[in-house]
Amino acid sequence: MNYADSEKINMILLQGGLRKVLECAEADIIVLNTCSVRQKWEDRVYGYIREARALAKEQGKNLIVGVTGCMIRKTGLHKKFYESERKRKATKNIERMQNENSLFNSDDKIFGVTDTIDFTMRIEDVHYLTKILSIITGEEIGNDSKWNDYLQVKQSQDNPWSANIIIQTGCDNFCSFCIVPYTRGREISRPQEEILKEIKECVQNGTKEITLLGQNVNSYGKETKKKLWNSEEFKWNTSLDASSIKWGKEEKTPFRELLEWVNTIQWLDRIRFTSSNPHDMTHDILSAHFELPKMCHYLHFALQSWSNELLKIMNRKHTFEDFRLQVEYLRSRDPLFGISTDIIVGFPGETEEQFQETIRAFEICEFDFAFIARYSPRRGTRATDTLGDDISMNEKARRWDILNTLLYKSVRKRNELMLGRTEEILIIGEEKDEQLVGRTRNFKEVYIPYDKKIQAWELVTVKITEMDRWVLKGEQI
Repeated sequence: MNYADSEKINMILLQGGLRKVLECAEADIIVLNTCSVRQKWEDRVYGYIREARALAKEQGKNLIVGVTGCMIRKTGLHKKFYESERKRKATKNIERMQNENSLFNSDDKIFGVTDTIDFTMRIEDVHYLTKILSIITGEEIGNDSKWNDYLQVKQSQDNPWSANIIIQTGCDNFCSFCIVPYTRGREISRPQEEILKEIKECVQNGTKEITLLGQNVNSYGKETKKKLWNSEEFKWNTSLDASSIKWGKEEKTPFRELLEWVNTIQWLDRIRFTSSNPHDMTHDILSAHFELPKMCHYLHFALQSWSNELLKIMNRKHTFEDFRLQVEYLRSRDPLFGISTDIIVGFPGETEEQFQETIRAFEICEFDFAFIARYSPRRGTRATDTLGDDISMNEKARRWDILNTLLYKSVRKRNELMLGRTEEILIIGEEKDEQLVGRTRNFKEVYIPYDKKIQAWELVTVKITEMDRWVLKGEQI
């Protein structure tokens, strides 16, 4: 999601006549697109800005620095860019721009933390970016009048063969450890027609693979089918077991309907989506992987812990049994189905017994990959405000190391199933040591010897011959 938002920022700046550079030392403007799920990453942002400012000072350059993304509550300018200084009281809630006059404020809390920021920008206000830069520089940059909605702003597609398509923003789940609902706001779904139009344009330009993005994609479009959406439980009124679904054939989740329409687009080869929430996953979404030919056999959805007690404290609305049933269904249809997840170790109050349950989850689910995070307090979340942080750093490190070792064993076991298979990979680029790298439909990285005849974005048939730690190696057929 953050990657796709950066592509939106890049597109607007390119259309405004600016040029992207690869090194900080070459830049006149730096926009930091932040993810602040964890506090330490916010601290790193301030450190990065200090380094960039010091480098610019050495060069005698007047560097413009802006911050967007999850750290920002309100779009605004440093007070040095307008005459009348208003009484400042840092806003605690998300505030969207009403009009251009609203730019003349320094109400975001970040202005009170550091004096090195020139502007802040809610990512939903990205269409004001060139106006902000015009005020700061005193020059007319670009034209924002054509853009008036975050979800309509096009992206500068970094990889022509693989496109990120944002279908939804915001989150209504309020997990106790997560800041996203307070930084992104409530869920908003993009109209289906706009999504399909953007995908078709990408495919016409050579895109073979698309990834549908949202904080919670499987609740996409819930406002359009209110009778099927349980607004108290934040999930669809159905279950995983297909035999228990009471809906008629025409009554599908809006996300399943969207997947079916995307599947009809000619010349598109692969469809992926992320991120999903186990508690509102439905059978029609899971079965889409096997009923729609262009769907890839890979799914990322967050378990976080096997302990149902801990999940409840986290305000996660699924149980381990819910998650396990979904994994079993996918693997029963395809034993090679790729599954990855998110795990938190050292969550406040996590006992050794509860941690042992998560170890058991790794043994049962045999993940193809997992993002394992050591819990760190995040100001503004309910977990930090009410639960504290009672697990030592050493203990978190110990638990992380145990799960990481289990993950490596699981990855090796899952990769062994791929040996000797013939697979079609989508080439995504060149790597060092004269190798090309591509991905299988179940999201495995495969390295093959360099061949100047093969271009990035091509589909290549390979035989998988060996494993090299986390990745696979193969030879072109």
